[in-house]
Amino acid sequence: MKEKIYRHSPIWLKTILLNLKASSNVKKRFTEDYYTYLKEYNDLWKADIEKVLAFQKNQLTQLLTECYRYAPFYQKRFKSLKISATDIETKPYEVLKSLPLLSKEDRKTKVEDIVNQNKERPIIEKGYTSGTSGSPTINYTDKETNARSFALWSRFHQSIGIENWNEKSVRFSGRVVVSNTRIKAPFWIYNSREKQLFMSSYHLKNEFIESYIKKLNQFKPVYFDGYPSAVYFIAQYINKHNLKLNFTPKAIIGTAETLYDYQRVEIEKAFGCKVFNQYASSEGSPFITECTAGKLHINEDSGVFEFLNEQDQPAKPGEIARLIVTSFRSWKTPLLRYDIEDTVLLPTEQKKCKCGCQMPYVEKLIGRENDVLWTKEKGYIGSMMNTAYKGLEGIVKSQLIQTNPETLIVNQIVDEAYTKSMNNLFIQNLKDRLGESIDIKINIVKDIPLGPNGKFDAVKREFEIPE
Repeated sequence: MKEKIYRHSPIWLKTILLNLKASSNVKKRFTEDYYTYLKEYNDLWKADIEKVLAFQKNQLTQLLTECYRYAPFYQKRFKSLKISATDIETKPYEVLKSLPLLSKEDRKTKVEDIVNQNKERPIIEKGYTSGTSGSPTINYTDKETNARSFALWSRFHQSIGIENWNEKSVRFSGRVVVSNTRIKAPFWIYNSREKQLFMSSYHLKNEFIESYIKKLNQFKPVYFDGYPSAVYFIAQYINKHNLKLNFTPKAIIGTAETLYDYQRVEIEKAFGCKVFNQYASSEGSPFITECTAGKLHINEDSGVFEFLNEQDQPAKPGEIARLIVTSFRSWKTPLLRYDIEDTVLLPTEQKKCKCGCQMPYVEKLIGRENDVLWTKEKGYIGSMMNTAYKGLEGIVKSQLIQTNPETLIVNQIVDEAYTKSMNNLFIQNLKDRLGESIDIKINIVKDIPLGPNGKFDAVKREFEIPE
């Protein structure tokens, strides 16, 4: 009902409603506990790895104990495996590894059993996440969940030079900021409580982009965060038309979508600052965050990460791995060995990071399993697909859809620079990566619809990979 009222309200009333909600959020998020946890996490960021792992073990023991006592879904699993409270206290990692994986389906359909019934953790918020399917998943939070989540988020910000949570920022997300039928500015709403400009991800058309850029020059944000595809589209326009901005942000943070190398290059050129990648989820997964030296550190104080290969065995260095997560920032709706269906590329070796953080890192955040293509000739093909666009001109927007192991459909918006020779080069680039036998169909289109929750799906696989 609240969402319906917001959607049908005029801009002035939308602004009031958004700011009322923002004021409520600030009270819930930035509590005394938040500042306590933030200090704790800042101290751990560059601490000796032994100290980080001791903290992780303590958190894991507490989480397993609460699930053992208060979460019916997990209680059944502990009972069936004859796991005792003593087992949890003495060998928490072994207990964790013995549990079955938590599937997306169980997380969605059995949430009331998964919820931590501890009376000392009253629910303060009930949220919904759409995920990639658009089907909502309920997420309950308590005070500690909120405080730890935002303390970890702030720790990441501070580690890349954003000192305060209320620095001026721009956010692109799936939120319907203004009516989708709107055809003139403003395409944004200002949250004065948090100095945050919510810009619509649904109005990024060439005829509207100049109004976005004009507003950005007026607002002069300290940082951006949100969908990389949205910021990339604006950056592409800036670079193509040789436009100059009258501000330089400290950082641009990609969230919720896979950040591709070609997007990073275009965005950094347009805005003159570094793009930082990170991984988390609205379901409460632990964090992976990029440091100032460009490494994607596994935040081991936010949870336990497992990396599995296609045979469900521990992945080896250099392999694409499926993420299995146990989270310390989701205490009310606990996640133990959650198969979140996202993938990463592991580095061939771990080296000491120049930023000073001793926590290990991954090579790349690939994203959903469906972002990983597969052919009989080449096997798994993940984040390296973005290199197929190198040396090409004239592609405004492009989407790869693999419908079966033998067929790839390319939907793309192009301009006058996209010639027949470019088309041929692009096809060959794709075949170099996917194999010569794949059938490639290129469709030149006027628009590529956004996926669920306003995200742009640059790569999609629509079939199960054969075992």
